[in-house]
Amino acid sequence: MSRVRHIENQFYDKFIELAHEVAACAVVFRDITHDWPASRGRIPEVKDYEIRCDAIMRETLTLLENSFITPFDREDINLLVRELDHIADGMDNVSARFDLYDIGDMRPEALQMADLILRASNELQDLFDHFENFKKDPVVREKMHTVGTIEDEGDTVSRQALANVFREHTDAVEVIKWKSLIDTMEATVDSCKAVANVVRSVLVKNA
Repeated sequence: MSRVRHIENQFYDKFIELAHEVAACAVVFRDITHDWPASRGRIPEVKDYEIRCDAIMRETLTLLENSFITPFDREDINLLVRELDHIADGMDNVSARFDLYDIGDMRPEALQMADLILRASNELQDLFDHFENFKKDPVVREKMHTVGTIEDEGDTVSRQALANVFREHTDAVEVIKWKSLIDTMEATVDSCKAVANVVRSVLVKNA
């Protein structure tokens, strides 16, 4: 294997490692949401994944700083790992707030959003498993488009969730709690699409 190829493989390996950690975190996050409040004790698991994702991001950025050769634009590599890490950050923020806000019953829209985050994370995991051959592998474009569709679903669910919260709650504190949670979950789905958008940029620049 040439030195250039070895360096490029290191980047792709980091993308795969980070995407798999994010997808595994999404499984735990989904389980916490669906099993609440019995799942309260699993919140630290999400934090553990978030810490590992931070570490992989830093390792990739260090590799980027020290590499003269990169598989594609340095800016896109930087954006990819940061946006992937933002997905884990979002799940960590929401799960911590479930406890901080002393949430009682989980709203059905929160369950839907958790499912969407898991679906999008799984699609990104599959995308990065094929990403090394992004110029030829059709799976990359397929998964990229699917994540965009999931994000559209997330917009619909979050808008309806906010409408329901304002309609059903007379307690301002409950409204504030749920608006914060829903907004952060929507932002997490948006981060999944942001990753797909960076992939689209890579495809266009290297067509």
